[in-house]
Amino acid sequence: MDHGTPHFLAFPDRDDAAAVVRRLRSAHPGLKSVDHPSGRPWILGNWDDEDLAVARAGHDSVALIGTLPRLGSELQDLVARMNGSPAALDNLPSVLPGDFHVLGSVAGALHVQGTAYGTRRVYHGRVDGTVVASDRALRLAELVGASIDMSALAWKLLLPVPRHLDGRTMWLGVDAVEPGLRLVVGAGDERVRTVRRHRPPESRLRMAEGAAAVREALVSSVRARTHRGGLMSSDLSGGLDSTSLSSIAAGQLGEGEFIVCTNGGDESINEDGHWARVAASAWPHVEHYQLPPEEQPLFYSGALDTTCRSDFPGMIAVSRKRATILMSRMAERGSRLHMGGQGGDHLFFSSGSHYYSLLTRRPLLSLQRIRAYGILYGWSWTTVLRQLANRGSYRSSLAAVDLDGSGDLSFSAPGLNWVRQPVVPSWLTADCRELLAKELARVVAEAEPRSPVVSRHLELDNLLTTTLDMASTCDASRLAGVPLSMPYFDEAVVDAALSVRVEDRATPYAYKPLLMEAMRGILPDACRARTSKAEGSFDAVGGLYRHRAELIELWQESALGKAGLIDAARLADLCSRPGTPDLKDGSINSTLSCEVWLRSVA
Repeated sequence: MDHGTPHFLAFPDRDDAAAVVRRLRSAHPGLKSVDHPSGRPWILGNWDDEDLAVARAGHDSVALIGTLPRLGSELQDLVARMNGSPAALDNLPSVLPGDFHVLGSVAGALHVQGTAYGTRRVYHGRVDGTVVASDRALRLAELVGASIDMSALAWKLLLPVPRHLDGRTMWLGVDAVEPGLRLVVGAGDERVRTVRRHRPPESRLRMAEGAAAVREALVSSVRARTHRGGLMSSDLSGGLDSTSLSSIAAGQLGEGEFIVCTNGGDESINEDGHWARVAASAWPHVEHYQLPPEEQPLFYSGALDTTCRSDFPGMIAVSRKRATILMSRMAERGSRLHMGGQGGDHLFFSSGSHYYSLLTRRPLLSLQRIRAYGILYGWSWTTVLRQLANRGSYRSSLAAVDLDGSGDLSFSAPGLNWVRQPVVPSWLTADCRELLAKELARVVAEAEPRSPVVSRHLELDNLLTTTLDMASTCDASRLAGVPLSMPYFDEAVVDAALSVRVEDRATPYAYKPLLMEAMRGILPDACRARTSKAEGSFDAVGGLYRHRAELIELWQESALGKAGLIDAARLADLCSRPGTPDLKDGSINSTLSCEVWLRSVA
């Protein structure tokens, strides 16, 4: 068990749980701990002292673990008012900015909750009959001695993975708690149940009110990262998302406390470098680090690296060296935390799916905007009309997934319905396809969407799928030397964005209008002129050519091949011809992430 990585294990207030803790302490000395009010062990693990806050009153205790704001008496006051009722735990993330787990020992029962949109997750399993909860599925799998769930791994070969086939863990005997739910383990009989503690808000606010809410939430979330002092760093790609975060942090930090970082690229292809310099020039007290273009790793660099162990396969495997080089440079400079702009696209950029759901309420506006999106992205009008006419259920859409076909996830393919046809790699074995088909048939009968509204289901699914994938990126960043933090995914920020009316925040006529309005007066005026975003397909293609020898070597000893999930020889042959059409749909990326993950944990 790697105790250099922050993690926790949480135990119910029972004598048999204490026996499990004693064995763990004996095998792994040096673990930190927090006790129940009874004196029995409650939380065991590894964390930075500043990432933990505990308050107690009578028979109740509450612990926060993660990125915490500056705390006064708020937490202690809350515990003092609980009187054995855990309901007050539910609203903590909306009252306190940041990104953290909430653990409660309330009237003898164990309560554990992560964040509503999945940046902090909760898992549980049984060790010698004792329920143990954790923030890391991998830690529980090691503790339980769990075997890998090959059917769960098989679904990770597709992109995207449909809901109900994506939320479970990669191990048999380790279960996941869905984001938005709280895990409860009873004090007496150790029954495990979950209760819903969060629901996304209705989209009712108009632009002015919504922009003010987004602004307040973002400023508070960034302050939860900056208040500790010391040197911090942040992405500054030149795009609106990272520039907004950097603008807020630059206003909160002084000289010598903040470095903004630009991953240099070919400026004959995109304007990122130019716009990053424009932004940085507005903050003379902030250092601007620009990675020389010739030092930028290509995609697929380091494809054989299996040193990063994560809960799930992650797309970071495709570009780990590229994605973490700035963190490595900032670690050399002594940065304690690095902020990333991930999540901005999910909250403020729309591809038009909202207007499928709005069509019955505002038909003229919806048709006008769908037409504009279609022109912008080059949609096939036959496909658009067919999708608009499709008013089938979520279950029927899920049942229609074609495991012998392959989807198009680009913006040129409208995705207005419940489920997008996933990209299905051509190198899956017949046994793998049969396994997928059986699983799909099993879940269809009981599957429910994340929301009864198609567009809300799609945006929540996109958010939760991304935060699940970003967990491995955070692991890689920490391994590179600096923890990565993503304020856009904070619960209060997402709630503020989702509370704004669709017609105000999703439009083909303006680029991220809600974020642009929220950042008025904070974002440098010169940066408001940019309405574009860079695209990295050139680097991806170049990476396939440059690193094909490594990729061929990877498939020659493929763990997925030995497991019977892929035809490794066929994939090695395709990688010897990087220009082949079989690799243009990006399906090699999900296969690569699964291969590297399986090797790292097995």
